[in-house]
Amino acid sequence: MVAGLLFVIGLVSVLASLGFIGLAAPDLLARVNAATAANADMLATALAIGRDLQWAVTPIVGGLLLMAVSRIIVLLAAINRSLRGNA
Repeated sequence: MVAGLLFVIGLVSVLASLGFIGLAAPDLLARVNAATAANADMLATALAIGRDLQWAVTPIVGGLLLMAVSRIIVLLAAINRSLRGNA
């Protein structure tokens, strides 16, 4: 029960963050296209875009970690059940 809840919370966190990044994608693509057309420094452009998206690192990594912890809990529960046997 707890593992399922952790998994759902992590999944919602990751999907919501990816959704918000998707909403910002047209602006980011326009910046890349403008930098390419102006023959600007692409490394500086990539770093600027990375700085704009740094807010998304914490919820995505945190959500993935919650999902991993929930899978570990499910695995340990399955191992515990299998070691008890049928007796």
